[in-house]
Amino acid sequence: MKIRVTIPFEELYSIYLPEVIERGISPEITLKADALDTFERKIFREVANLLKKEALCPTIHLPFMDLSLSALDPWIRKVSLKRLFQGMEIASLFEPELCVFHSGYHPDYHREPKEEWRKIFIEESLPLILDKAREFSLSLALENVFEPYPEFMRPIYESFKGELFWCFDPAHARVFSEREELYWLEVLYPYLSEIHCHDNLGKWDEHLPVGRGIIKFKEIFQFLKEKDLKPSLTIEAKKREDALLSFQALKNFLVD
Repeated sequence: MKIRVTIPFEELYSIYLPEVIERGISPEITLKADALDTFERKIFREVANLLKKEALCPTIHLPFMDLSLSALDPWIRKVSLKRLFQGMEIASLFEPELCVFHSGYHPDYHREPKEEWRKIFIEESLPLILDKAREFSLSLALENVFEPYPEFMRPIYESFKGELFWCFDPAHARVFSEREELYWLEVLYPYLSEIHCHDNLGKWDEHLPVGRGIIKFKEIFQFLKEKDLKPSLTIEAKKREDALLSFQALKNFLVD
């Protein structure tokens, strides 16, 4: 299983690119709204070409902050899709292995109308998103964030089987959902393509180093081994030191 590290584009460009190349690390590049609006297209292309030259194939985390891709308000939905499509176009410059995105589901707004929300997502938003993915030759993985339980998401993946994959975030499952992380994996593993690796103590999305919290990584890796699954692994850390700790922890799990 390949291990990547999440790095926002602006930090990759200004700080970490030399180290990424020296260490041979394939990053997961986060495209935030500020970066999309600040950097010229040629800068993205320059970084993409440097990574290609070193045979470092990234994944991309598409913009997500404040976006609601299946908003019940069609104006909000339209502008959210516009921002996502901007990110997808820039992502295509990197020829990434995978692009990860969030649905924008939030329990404060969507818990009661969740069936209507899902219907809009499946019938209206995702066909447009996947059309863009085909246009830009991108493979997409939808990450679990605030969605309540895996059975709610399963019809989404089933509706676009072979086109839409799952990015499993066990730490999100632990703190944001109604079911624990192993249950999510047991239900949705047929769609798995990537795992976001960070830890927490069960109350907040702390993004601790892997092994420093209560997420059941040992059991997760045992499940992967039993099912012969080899998803991409992406470390999501707040600090460089935490990323290095997570990297070593993941290597230990892979050896075991």
